[in-house]
Amino acid sequence: MCQQNAYTYSLKFIPVMLLFTALAGMIDGKVTGSNEKSKGQQSPQIEFCAIPAGSFVMGADMDPKYIAAGKEEGWRSIFIQDEFPQRKIKLTHPFEISKYEITNAQYEQFDPSHKSWRGKFRNISIGDNEAVVYVSWEEASAYAAWMSKNDIQFDYRLPTEAEWEYTARAGTRTPFNNGVTGDIYDLNPFDSVQMKRMNYQWPYPFTYTNGVRKWVTWLPEKCVGVEDVYPDARQIKDVDLTVGQSGPNGFGLFDMQGGVEEWVWDWYGPYCQYDTVNPAGYRSGDFKVTRGGSHNNHIQQTRPANRMSAAINDKNYFLGFRVVRVPKTGQSFNKLPEQPVYPWASKVSTKKYAWADESDRPFFSITSLYELVPALKDGSHYGSDKQLAQFGFDKSVMLPLLTGPLYSHNHSPTIEWCENGDIIVSWFSGESEIGPELTLLASRGKRQADGSLQWTPPAKFLKAEDRNMHSSNILNNSVRISSKRDAKFVLHQMASIGLTGRWDKLALGYRRSTDNGATWTPVKMILDPDHGPNAGASMQGNMFQTEDGMLAFVTDDKGDSFAGTGSLVVSTDNGENWERRGYSRETPDSLRIAGGHAVVVEIEDVNHDGRRDLMAIARDGGAYYSGKAPESISVNGGITWQRSPSVFPSVSTGQRMTMLRLRYSALPGSIHGTKPILFTGFADDSIRARDGEGKMNYITGLYAALSFDEGKTWPEQYRKVISNLKGPDTLNLAIAPWQRTALLTKTKGQNEGYMSSAQTPDGTIFLTDGKIVYSFNLKWLME
Repeated sequence: MCQQNAYTYSLKFIPVMLLFTALAGMIDGKVTGSNEKSKGQQSPQIEFCAIPAGSFVMGADMDPKYIAAGKEEGWRSIFIQDEFPQRKIKLTHPFEISKYEITNAQYEQFDPSHKSWRGKFRNISIGDNEAVVYVSWEEASAYAAWMSKNDIQFDYRLPTEAEWEYTARAGTRTPFNNGVTGDIYDLNPFDSVQMKRMNYQWPYPFTYTNGVRKWVTWLPEKCVGVEDVYPDARQIKDVDLTVGQSGPNGFGLFDMQGGVEEWVWDWYGPYCQYDTVNPAGYRSGDFKVTRGGSHNNHIQQTRPANRMSAAINDKNYFLGFRVVRVPKTGQSFNKLPEQPVYPWASKVSTKKYAWADESDRPFFSITSLYELVPALKDGSHYGSDKQLAQFGFDKSVMLPLLTGPLYSHNHSPTIEWCENGDIIVSWFSGESEIGPELTLLASRGKRQADGSLQWTPPAKFLKAEDRNMHSSNILNNSVRISSKRDAKFVLHQMASIGLTGRWDKLALGYRRSTDNGATWTPVKMILDPDHGPNAGASMQGNMFQTEDGMLAFVTDDKGDSFAGTGSLVVSTDNGENWERRGYSRETPDSLRIAGGHAVVVEIEDVNHDGRRDLMAIARDGGAYYSGKAPESISVNGGITWQRSPSVFPSVSTGQRMTMLRLRYSALPGSIHGTKPILFTGFADDSIRARDGEGKMNYITGLYAALSFDEGKTWPEQYRKVISNLKGPDTLNLAIAPWQRTALLTKTKGQNEGYMSSAQTPDGTIFLTDGKIVYSFNLKWLME
């Protein structure tokens, strides 16, 4: 067994070369097709370097103090938790690895159609002898399998992560493979010519408070803000990727630091300290590992120890590869461990939960999913061992934890229920919304025998390493099941996944689970896998289902002359295929959803064409209609939208609304059987609503509203502050955004937060900002 802290891996014997063979079989159609196109051509002329068998220390080559972001380190941090534990690795077989990164000319002997990708973004990688980019892991592996079929002496494959680091270090054990030691914040392996030629970024980023320096009165020495270090999409420069410009290292290899990121064989996961002989990663995973860093990015990512990862079909202007060759006799890697089991995935029930009927008694509760360790007196927020553990690292045993990393900024949640009765809440956590550390965490509310929920500690849920995981949504297929379109319960997750560095190079990644979120399929990029058009890739709206079975996620698009706009990403076949509706470069501004971070719900047939329609309400900071949040209606399934002012006050920075069809509610009196729409928003200035005592009053902050006529009206008597306080009672809540304190009274709800809502089949409504979870029923809202 391979243990790490309190959670376990199970090791099973699997010859890795069998996996390579299986992969070749899996992609045989593509390889054969490319072979046919390549008949009569010579095999690619690739130079190889012989690498001897040997041992080396793999992993972090820096003091753990660099994990901590504290005042003594100038509020800087290098996110190297995943480079621990340091392990002495033994590679028992010699191998050969390509001397240079694979070039356009070499790759296109396999896939001539790739020429259409040359220079796709900023004219990057146009020449024959430039490192090939826009190649996915699947395609790089297919290329290696094709080479194997064309060679009677050797088999080809991607290097394992251990092989890659072994060859990159070439006997060194320093932050860069030049043997130079010192303060990492002072080290730079590239000269000024190389820095300019490849647009490498340095010095190190200032991570605290989102890099927005107006929030602080000083700037650490030799530091710049995150937004200044990582170039945005507009600042990416054309670079010369001609191979052989950097090096050689001790093994005679070129461009092992920088150039392009290089795919390796392994599924990404935390290092297993007992997997030390010919390790080849895990049996499965969310993402594949990439190594070496790239042009147009920070030099810290070029360190031999630095680990990155990406979806298997991700293809962008940073990603390339090199190959390993071994004799046809084969080499096997004996053990591939299972991924560690995070708290949200541990002992997940497989039984279908028997939901109770909706309660006719009002109830309301508030739960906090976690509490951060307070900052020290000097202001440092990861200066103690407890804070470091919260950051995801156990200093006492020098191991990363399977809880956390719980950073100082927790935001942009999503919440959904499972067939087994559990509730999953996920949100992003980071020091900077802009930075590469931004991680999706999750906590599972496990359903207990008495019907209560027991919440697991926050733990990593989805993370492409060194990529900005800006937001996500989770949606189940319960409506499709109820209409008998589907037989099996499925959870769908869509996430915004960036390239190295900033949040403005996003694309959409999708995965699904059929076991209540215990395990998930590998992430696949959809729609725009190249990260080129960023618009339409930020998942800051809600998710919803329509009566005809459509699954829909709401994304932010480019802004118009007033504010941001939004559109839909939809699937009509339970997540098998996805399409974008309502946004393209040709769509006029006025026909998109008005405002950003839109919430959308299906409504009755407005134009009487026999099809139900859609209503959206969005955030605009008061830009469209003098302080009234914009409402948009679509009568063609989200392709175009017509705008008008809603009755609700606008919301602005730090605030996000929700809207939800209450499917599981039987209402009393004359409106019995109606399925109302629930809206939640923020009132910075007072509005009329019921207070915590149920009396009509003027309230501020977070509130809920109900419509029983498909959004035409939202009566004041069916609006209520999200607070159950009475009389002079007060409650201080540490809420998710930046852990600020919100004061609740009978007339005041929390004043900010990106909210997300869901309703379970027993009628319970859940509303969360990613830290605070409110639960209540319709009876409480209406009393």
